[in-house]
Amino acid sequence: MRVTVCELSDDEDKFLLDWKDLKAHIAENRPDLVLLPEMPFCRWMAATPELTQELRLRGIQRHKQWLAEIEALGVCAVVYSMPVIEDSRNLNIAYVYTPEKGHQRLHSKAYFPQEPHFWEQTWFELEQAVTFDAVDIGDYRVGVLLCTELWFTQWARHYGKKGIDLLLCPRATSQGSVQQWVDCGKVSAVVSGAYCLSSNRAGEGDNGFLWGGAGWVTEPVTGSILTLTSSKSRFSTIDIDLKKSRAAKLQYPLYVNYVAQ
Repeated sequence: MRVTVCELSDDEDKFLLDWKDLKAHIAENRPDLVLLPEMPFCRWMAATPELTQELRLRGIQRHKQWLAEIEALGVCAVVYSMPVIEDSRNLNIAYVYTPEKGHQRLHSKAYFPQEPHFWEQTWFELEQAVTFDAVDIGDYRVGVLLCTELWFTQWARHYGKKGIDLLLCPRATSQGSVQQWVDCGKVSAVVSGAYCLSSNRAGEGDNGFLWGGAGWVTEPVTGSILTLTSSKSRFSTIDIDLKKSRAAKLQYPLYVNYVAQ
């Protein structure tokens, strides 16, 4: 199958230009799946520790307005996350859009940092029952880890045991931590026995904060980087072989079973 990862600007005006270019890239390369960054359609809300309902509702509304743009991409599957209020809880939920099923819920974020520029414990809450369920999209299976969740590698292994082909990580991470995250993407591909895909915010955020970009695809078994986006090449589309991810489930370390002490 053919997949696209990307980096998109945090600045809402520059984002419009990025989106125009992404549409052109997709029209030329015709991927089967496109992965977008974490909550891509508004300025990063959790940059401030001062929670305001006005800013929260604006972010939710902007994402709702952009759903039609996702549909207009003409892709078999687009994975993204967006802020949602459900049962009076403020959630960050990953979805997949397919023409056949519309916008299908995948996973609600369960791990939130709380530090400068990432005040996510202030802005978001846990769903009543968070699950890490593998989901079938057509003839392949995916698992989602939203940004910080990628560091909890037990879930990558959990998804691998569920037979996923793709481990998808929409993220919002800084320029200073790019190498750490890429290394984590390599390990996650090995641990899950799946292709690990990630897309990220890019450019300048609030108060001069620099986003990291560096969307990637890493390979099962070896963890090798198959592609890595940059400011000069913000979108990347490559072909992957699902036979490799399926064969990986019979190889080390996926075949090793946990033995309780």
